[in-house]
Amino acid sequence: MVTAALASIGGAQGRPPRPDSTGRGDTAQTLPPATVRGARDNLPQPFLRRSSIKGTGKFLTSADIEKLNPPHTPQLLARISGGDIRDVGLGTSVIVGPRGTRMSMTGSVPNELCVVGLAINDTRVPQGYDLKAIKPEDITAIEYYRGPASIPLELSAQMQSDADCGLFVIWLKERRRPR
Repeated sequence: MVTAALASIGGAQGRPPRPDSTGRGDTAQTLPPATVRGARDNLPQPFLRRSSIKGTGKFLTSADIEKLNPPHTPQLLARISGGDIRDVGLGTSVIVGPRGTRMSMTGSVPNELCVVGLAINDTRVPQGYDLKAIKPEDITAIEYYRGPASIPLELSAQMQSDADCGLFVIWLKERRRPR
């Protein structure tokens, strides 16, 4: 009985109609579309452009790096490349590609490690750069190219001589980029 009385007063919800809603048509306010900024907005344009090309390399973002939870950057790079971390003296670590020794046109070069090249923010870094100086949490994205055939043309001109065994391009977050 109570529900029947409420229904007769204000409709199915049990409330009387609002005085400002009677006699008007649909007055719903339309809001402008909202743009949600995703993680891809923070990635560098060269990374986005090269990652859209299929079959060239491996591309990881900071979210991918967090999932791997590496203790330090050399360990992260070794996991990505499938290579190994080698100490080349004076506390300097390098990433050796899965080939082991460097190859030349005439065959493998004895006792010469196949060291993967490195670039930070698209700028070549000399061999022997301390990889532990870069913290994994400061990296926004990583590109890895397995060998000279997979390196994009825009990178191969400036880094080809250092990239016979592969190439890493590490993109640092804005707060860590050198000015």
